[in-house]
Amino acid sequence: MNERKITYKFSAPGHTVLIVDEELPKGIWIGDKVKVDNLVFTITGIPISDRNTFMVDETDKINVNQIVEFYKA
Repeated sequence: MNERKITYKFSAPGHTVLIVDEELPKGIWIGDKVKVDNLVFTITGIPISDRNTFMVDETDKINVNQIVEFYKA
């Protein structure tokens, strides 16, 4: 399953760091897409040492407890 639940959100100007409840699906990397509440965003960052965290460049349209779907670009 390529769905995860957002557990934490950290916003900075122009970027949002999101932590989800399970590791990201295998093969997902920077440039791939996520869908949150029928809006699609591009993954702009993933830390090498943490597979539950990723970054997108939207801040106000994503909230904790929303479901994220991951897609290959």
